[in-house]
Amino acid sequence: MRAIILGALMGAVAASALAVLPAAAGPVVAHDGQFEADVSARNITRIALVGEKVATVRKADDTQGPKMSVDVDAATGDVFVEFDGDVVGRTFTAFLTTQSGRTVEAVLSPRDKEGQTVLVQLGADGAARGAGPAEGGEADAAPAPAQGQGDRHEGYPEILTALIRLMFNDAAAPGVDRQGLSEPPRPAGAFEMQAIATFTVGDLKGTVLSLRNRSKVGQPLNARTFLVDHVLAAAVSHETVEPGQLARVYIVEGASSQEGVGP
Repeated sequence: MRAIILGALMGAVAASALAVLPAAAGPVVAHDGQFEADVSARNITRIALVGEKVATVRKADDTQGPKMSVDVDAATGDVFVEFDGDVVGRTFTAFLTTQSGRTVEAVLSPRDKEGQTVLVQLGADGAARGAGPAEGGEADAAPAPAQGQGDRHEGYPEILTALIRLMFNDAAAPGVDRQGLSEPPRPAGAFEMQAIATFTVGDLKGTVLSLRNRSKVGQPLNARTFLVDHVLAAAVSHETVEPGQLARVYIVEGASSQEGVGP
């Protein structure tokens, strides 16, 4: 009983301290679904979204390094972050999904500083809906992924969209392991297909496929063709691929899946 009372007392003291954490100089503005912020390496940092409440958080930890602990206050929607180990100089990534269904990627850099409140102002959602640019062109808006029927928790569709966007832009992100591949191309119907990169974060694995139309006529490319049982989401850069043209396919599945994908 004494341990229970002591635990409750400590929790109340911690809650009181967090309530008065000083705010940073001004709100951090999220651009294209992402923001960067310095946080405390030794104390708890509170992250609050202006005008929004966070419902769920999915973090990306380095399996070999120190860990980040993330908790969400169900009542206020604030996020509390702390770290285990020597984390100064590292970066950590978390995906915050709001009660309204938006997902924002938080890139957090621990510093040797006191805990504080980081206010985040969400900008316009940069995830456009539609086909992307030609392979090798400038990528500024990710295609909307088709969703599979895999086992998902609340907020999974937004997380999958964020990973598709990352692959579409071939971008690096803290906590995301990108591996370039050099597999030889292989025939796949009217296409020549080649896996060119993988993106692994947590229990999700994204694969980028390069497809070349080897036929003499234009070929349709539908993301739903790739939604086999183990695939959670898929997106394509082109809905029609002309003869000799290159396109890309973006597939997300569970990181433990060993099955291949193909049109």
